[in-house]
Amino acid sequence: AKSETILARRKGVPTGAPDVADRELHWLRAVRMHADNRVSQLIHYAREIVIAPRNQQELFEPIPPEGDLTEILKARVHRKDGGVAFPVEEHNDGSRPRIRWPELEPGDTVEVAIRQWTSTAVGGRGDAPFYFLDYAGSPASHPLLYNEVIVETMPGHPLYVDVLNDKLAPYKRIEKEDKERGVHVLQLIWDKPLILPEEPLAPHTSEIAPVIVGSTFKTWADFRKWYSEAIRGFTEPDEEVRRIAAELTKGKRTREEKLRALFEFVADDIRYVNYVSGEWWLPNRPQQLLARREGDCDDKAILLITLLRSIGIEAQEVMVQTRMTGQPSVLLAKNAAVPMFDHGIAFLPGPNGGQYLDATSPQSRLGPIPSMDARAVALRMDNGPAEIVQLPPSSPDDHGADVSWQLSIASDGSGELTGEERHSGDGAFWLRTNLSQAEARAQYVEDVLVAPWFSSIDLDKTIDFRGDLPKGQALVKYKARSRAMARREGKDLVLPLSPAATYGSQIAPLPTRTLPVLLPSYFAPSHQNRTVRAVAPPGMTWGELPPGGDANGGEFGKAHLEIARDPRDPRALIIKRSVVFDQHLIPVEKYTSWRTWVQQVDALMHKEVRLVEAK
Repeated sequence: AKSETILARRKGVPTGAPDVADRELHWLRAVRMHADNRVSQLIHYAREIVIAPRNQQELFEPIPPEGDLTEILKARVHRKDGGVAFPVEEHNDGSRPRIRWPELEPGDTVEVAIRQWTSTAVGGRGDAPFYFLDYAGSPASHPLLYNEVIVETMPGHPLYVDVLNDKLAPYKRIEKEDKERGVHVLQLIWDKPLILPEEPLAPHTSEIAPVIVGSTFKTWADFRKWYSEAIRGFTEPDEEVRRIAAELTKGKRTREEKLRALFEFVADDIRYVNYVSGEWWLPNRPQQLLARREGDCDDKAILLITLLRSIGIEAQEVMVQTRMTGQPSVLLAKNAAVPMFDHGIAFLPGPNGGQYLDATSPQSRLGPIPSMDARAVALRMDNGPAEIVQLPPSSPDDHGADVSWQLSIASDGSGELTGEERHSGDGAFWLRTNLSQAEARAQYVEDVLVAPWFSSIDLDKTIDFRGDLPKGQALVKYKARSRAMARREGKDLVLPLSPAATYGSQIAPLPTRTLPVLLPSYFAPSHQNRTVRAVAPPGMTWGELPPGGDANGGEFGKAHLEIARDPRDPRALIIKRSVVFDQHLIPVEKYTSWRTWVQQVDALMHKEVRLVEAK
């Protein structure tokens, strides 16, 4: 595009406070599949500066990292007064080019054009896959004013393209044959791309804006055929694999015992390291992992599958897009198969839907599927239909903590705490992650388990931790002293029954929303059950108790609170509180009712009990 066409879209700098950080005046992506099956992308864009860079680091241009090799074709500054300036630093350095601008002022416009290439052919038997994504939508603080995507292919060298969420913003689609150059041309133009409000806990842009996706694979059957052929023989056990599997399962009588032994070997003895194989787009072979004793998630999955097969247990690989990536719409595209996976695990066929095995981390154990995998989308590499499936939903019962506290309160408001916590699922995973090293335990227990409830903590450094309980659970026991467990109000002491932070402030701060809420995987599904026994100091007794009750959120979750005197000890109080979050994606039309429930939970839980002088 001509610079004059782009600059005509400038809106200038407002006289008052700026309403945006910058404006993307133009974005063009031209993707071409060449006769040698390499892909080039020409990206041409310009942005109008509204808030000037605040330091030297912000003068470096964030060049889109779309290819293996990059060349800078154009880089300049169109000054607001009509002049043109050029970078003070510009390097064409293969895959790591660099542009540093001179000082920029509000109203200036930077214009960049780059061409990027894949370093090798793509999509074939011995070639890497290729896909691209382009968003016809942007956040309100960085509005996009024009978006165009052009895809050029040659006969016999296709790229498959789809537009996701295509009803959210109008666009032009132009398709033609360029006979002179012998290419098929697809042109997609958004004159008014979607501008998205910026709201906390919003889904990824791919779920709420038009997205253009392209891939060398049209269907998941095509991709699975390519991948299966590429890793053919990887999971065939050799003599070394059989020997190791036999040693690990020696003396193990049941299938479950053998499975656990092999699982824990892969999780614990194979260090998690993401190193590149000789065939860099494939997992490493089991023999490489056994030699190096390290590998990443899909490497470990392949090794586990191979070990299991060597003892007669059939398993399959599963490619997962975890909830941490959170772009399921991309995998569910109808006209292109886009292999955007960030995780690999194993699957054991069997009753009740089979069993998924994630042995990625040394803290992984057999038990509930990790919550980042639960409810995620995946592709199973089996003989069934080649389609994207949703992994098991998991239950709030699978993840969370069951806590028992004993509080002994002194007359000055200080107090002693004895705690025991049994964590399951992801809760147990994070306990193992942070408490496996004895010298690191105290800091985590103080910061994460105790400090949100009480201030001025002195933690006993002797902490009992057991991370290998049945079903992947973990147990921690600790003691602490707080110099401010209860606050003084006149002659009374007041003991809070909740942490200072409310759920509403964390997950539902906005009164209304235009975008869904997507809760992090560690938040939902989960449960937090806590029983507290608080003992009053001599000469004091518990005043009138606040009411407990329930906050039933139906599909969202539930909460329960009980506050009662201990019938066996008149100085003791028993508090039982439980909070369960289940639904993790809250649609806009349900936000008001969900937020109301969250506020009800806060109102129910944020109670205080008062200690008064005994009469």
